[in-house]
Amino acid sequence: MVNTLELKKQKEMEWLLSQNESQFLEFKQSASDNLGKTICGFANSTGGKLIIGARPGGIIIGVHDPSDEAARVENIARTCKPPVTVEIAYFVREGKYLLLVNIPRSGSEIHQFGSGFYTRIGPMNQAMERRELEEFFWKTGVLRFEDRPRPEFIYAKDFDPEAFRLFLLRSKITSPKHIVDLLVNLGLAKVENGLPILNNAGLLFFARIPTRFVRHSPVDCILFSGWDKVDILDRKTLEGNLIDNVDGAMIFLRKNLKLRYEIITLKRKEILEIPEEALREALLNAIIHRDYLIEGGNVTVEIFRDRVEITNPGGLAPGLKPEEFGKKTVRRNPLIADIFQRMGEIEKIGSGIQRMIAAIKTAGLQKPKFEFTNFFTITFMRKVGQETPQVTPQVTPQVTPQVRTVLELCLTARSRDDILDALGLSDRKYLRESYIQPLVAAGLLIMTIPDKPNSSKQRYITTIVGKKALSKKKRYTHG
Repeated sequence: MVNTLELKKQKEMEWLLSQNESQFLEFKQSASDNLGKTICGFANSTGGKLIIGARPGGIIIGVHDPSDEAARVENIARTCKPPVTVEIAYFVREGKYLLLVNIPRSGSEIHQFGSGFYTRIGPMNQAMERRELEEFFWKTGVLRFEDRPRPEFIYAKDFDPEAFRLFLLRSKITSPKHIVDLLVNLGLAKVENGLPILNNAGLLFFARIPTRFVRHSPVDCILFSGWDKVDILDRKTLEGNLIDNVDGAMIFLRKNLKLRYEIITLKRKEILEIPEEALREALLNAIIHRDYLIEGGNVTVEIFRDRVEITNPGGLAPGLKPEEFGKKTVRRNPLIADIFQRMGEIEKIGSGIQRMIAAIKTAGLQKPKFEFTNFFTITFMRKVGQETPQVTPQVTPQVTPQVRTVLELCLTARSRDDILDALGLSDRKYLRESYIQPLVAAGLLIMTIPDKPNSSKQRYITTIVGKKALSKKKRYTHG
């Protein structure tokens, strides 16, 4: 609405005309089409004032029809997405009309003009880059990838009740009467016209096929033969929900890293060469803090001869400075983090990095390396030069006649029942705990389906180490 300026406003206008263009002030000769960039630039930053009908230095040009010019300004402000509300007033100087347009700072919304987003930097309107947009989204909480509703997700067809049941089990939540009500309370869905609509976070956890909706949600696990990315020995792409992907990546790591057993008070303890606690923390960090707006890459788990690298797209979360890393916590995806926290996977206070470092130190390994550019990478160093699995002397299986029978039998792939019959045993648990597990841990046997140790199609084969053990006469204490 156009109002005649009061005396106070007239004095303000006189002062503004004496100023140069700045972060808070711009001059325009008329309401041109690109005025929307200036309006959005002010609204997206600190707010500002626009004088129409003058040039810097107090040079008066004037506008022919102030009412018509004000209508054009308001129309341009309305074409911004979302519209910007402006205040317009006019006054007469040297017999010519000038408009004073006040553009308040939006604060809670980001405005777009045409195909671009603009901000005010000094006296210039500048198109916002992706990182600046992300910073704005983070600070205002206006938009996150995980919050975006996905109406194409059909609850009756696409929802995975088994994944939800496992979440309830891990979270120790009593099975609800109405699943949708719990999903809404968790922030993972909303109800429109009586139908549940999951958001991105909800479908990443509970879609039957998450990759139908988020193609870049998989985790790529790769084993290389050497120190660089040349020869691949093993590769697995995990395309399940976020919980399954963490579990699957841990299975891949256990399969391809060295494992030793220790027996403490008659209980056998598995010890991975890199502490599982640290590896799982790094995986969770990668999945929780990855930038899901970046569609060109997946979370990766790469095993080299001398190291393990876990990488996710997106550097440090917006709002977190490099010097604050490991001391403060900013969650890029708080909804996803909350679901993992409910399952007891992470601490709400965000002490994961420090616990990871402590676990590595206790294991006597080098401190993990953290790199953050457009990607975030955690590197764990391995102990080079130990090519066979480390097994503590007290649990190395004795090459007894029974062990020899197993190793000789498994020179060709054999099932558990085959081994049970050959030893004349009937107790499957005794066979598993006294023979199969110690022999696999010692590297004397290998599973044909390591990803599914309990598969009915599982077979065992004597390794090269096992064949050498057959040729040795020396005996060891059977643990």
